[in-house]
Amino acid sequence: MQEVIQFLVNNSDVVEKVKEGKASLLGVNAEESKAILEIFFEGQVTPNYYYWE
Repeated sequence: MQEVIQFLVNNSDVVEKVKEGKASLLGVNAEESKAILEIFFEGQVTPNYYYWE
C-alpha cells in the first residue's frame, strides 16, 4: 500500500480521478481505498487500522 500512496503523491491528477470514480486502485480493497482518499481529502495523517485475531 505504501507504493500506491507514493504513486498518488506523485500523480495528484490520479487522486482526483479516483475520488470522482473515473479510476480505481488495482490491488487495493474498498476499505483501503477509502482510507487513502481520507488521507488526501480530509487531512487525516494516518488511516484507522483494524486488527482481527
